[in-house]
Amino acid sequence: MNDSCHFYRELTALESFQEAIQTQLHSSLPLDWWVVVADIAGSTLAIERGDYKKVNTVGVACIAAVVNIDRSIQIPYVFGGDGATMAIPGAIIEQAHSALRGAQRLSKEDFGLDLRIGLVRVFDLVSSGFRVNLAKVALSKHVTQTCLSGRGWDEAERRTKTPGSTGCVWLSESVSASAQANFEGFECRWHSVENFNGHKLSLLVTAMSGEADRNLQTYQDVLKKVYSIYGDVQRHHPLRASKMQLTMNPDSLNHELRVRSYSRNAWEKTRYFLMMMLKNLAGIYLLRGNLDTKAVRWSRYRDELVENTDFRKFDGMLRMVIDGNDQQFMELQSYLERMFREKQLAYGMHQSGEALVTCLVHSYTGNHMHFVDGSNGGYAMAARQLKQQIVNLRGARPPK
Repeated sequence: MNDSCHFYRELTALESFQEAIQTQLHSSLPLDWWVVVADIAGSTLAIERGDYKKVNTVGVACIAAVVNIDRSIQIPYVFGGDGATMAIPGAIIEQAHSALRGAQRLSKEDFGLDLRIGLVRVFDLVSSGFRVNLAKVALSKHVTQTCLSGRGWDEAERRTKTPGSTGCVWLSESVSASAQANFEGFECRWHSVENFNGHKLSLLVTAMSGEADRNLQTYQDVLKKVYSIYGDVQRHHPLRASKMQLTMNPDSLNHELRVRSYSRNAWEKTRYFLMMMLKNLAGIYLLRGNLDTKAVRWSRYRDELVENTDFRKFDGMLRMVIDGNDQQFMELQSYLERMFREKQLAYGMHQSGEALVTCLVHSYTGNHMHFVDGSNGGYAMAARQLKQQIVNLRGARPPK
């Protein structure tokens, strides 16, 4: 295994999200790494028929499959609602192919969704003039979040979604090909979180200038506007520790069951389901009493959960899930629309009644990551408006 495998693990974490959007602080990916783009084909139709939880589940399961290839290697990833963008070192490319095919089979066989996966070498992107940069920002003592910059990520996505494009390796769930995925750590045991003020807003903003400094100023201005309208993070965060409740609803727990017991026999599935129910029942009791055990600090777990969420992120665009009311929404929309007319940015917004939380848990003592999206499609639905605005500004066809 070569030295570049631990590039991301050894990267110094930035201390704040405000730093993380300063792309001059980002580092270049090693040339022997690969960009992985995974997205659900036809996700909008799936969401419209009510399968938004399935869409979120497959996106996070795909991340889990790659993260578990070798836990000594830290993998950068960004959850996009209906898929994920990741980067992997070339040393584990064959194992990654197998794990990703396993995620494809899970997606198709257990959720009826087609998971499209493309891989593009960083060397090929850089040789074509595309930067592939990233940073990581500390969310808490144990957890960091990936931030992306450079047009290479968008180019990898374009190639993945364009049949016949050069420089892209597409994976398919071929019966003859290896498809071994480990979904350890994937969890989905929390109630959806109702809005506190009126709705959960999924927001996407991409700056449209060709100048990096001007784009940075646009993102900083948008963040300042969000804070001025919605208040500080504690006020607009879509989750509250006191509102997080473990679920005993079999339909809700079924998503984790289908991921974690995929390809197991009926008895193993039943045993896993009963284990989930018993653990959640015990968790509900321990949370109510703020009682700690040797395995879980229940008195702190919900606070850690809120800290370790990706409710805001940067992957070449600003993504946020915000809790707010209609008046705040209209004020923010008016501001963004003015910026759009001035051709400074494009944006997408979508309101949901609740937030969904899907988890990747390496340990119950701090090292757990939680992915947040709007309950009825969130980011995926906001992306439709964003894509159309980009078309209007650029006069080009929207990406599929």
